[in-house]
Amino acid sequence: MLSAFSRSPVPDDNPARPLNDGVWAAFSIPGVSIFANMVGFAAIARQAGFDLPMTLATTLLVWGMPGQVAMASLHIAGASLLVIFTAVALANMRMLLMSISGMEMMALNEGRHPFWQKVLLMQMLAITSWVQIGMVEGRYSKPGLVRYFAGFASVIYALGMLGTLAGYYLSDWASPDVLRAVLVITPLYILLMVINARQMLNRVAGVAGGALCPVLYPVLGEWSILIGGIAAGTMVVMADRFWQRASTGAGGPE
Repeated sequence: MLSAFSRSPVPDDNPARPLNDGVWAAFSIPGVSIFANMVGFAAIARQAGFDLPMTLATTLLVWGMPGQVAMASLHIAGASLLVIFTAVALANMRMLLMSISGMEMMALNEGRHPFWQKVLLMQMLAITSWVQIGMVEGRYSKPGLVRYFAGFASVIYALGMLGTLAGYYLSDWASPDVLRAVLVITPLYILLMVINARQMLNRVAGVAGGALCPVLYPVLGEWSILIGGIAAGTMVVMADRFWQRASTGAGGPE
């Protein structure tokens, strides 16, 4: 299996190779994390009163853990359909920026693909696959990266559905609290990917955000993750720019 962290360019002489690379890459830690994540979601959904078709449909159509959990939580609270729809849309708003960025990385906005293919590809986009294509972007041509993403994301999507199915039935004999605990696997994987990012600035920002969130939690509660991440990232970027300007000034003519 090719390493997700390899930097060497892949020749474009075999169109099937990027697709195969993506498939094999998905059958490793990314696939395991998505499978486990959806096991945890299925436990939450069943506890909220979802039947199996509704649970599977939520994973299939929403395909974003914040939106899926929001849907289950509001359903058990008896919220109206409009409130649920609005909450799910807002929870998955982060996907908009990832979709724009992903389309740019794969050059989907250049018109080589019909509209329905773009919609299908972006429906399969998750933060796991977005991070993955960012890690391998330099190894493939733009068409090759699209094929890599198609292979990777389709396997991730299928494993997510299988995890949802397994989690729904596992909740019969396993404690829902234990199943919900596996929800941390994907965030942990994403954090490890960020730490292994090509740019040191991204690594420092990820570590700084992780260190700042526990400090802010007693004051900000659940908002500490969002605010801590934004604050740490902003401070790291500002410090980097200040350092670059200071270095440029120190090395310039007197």
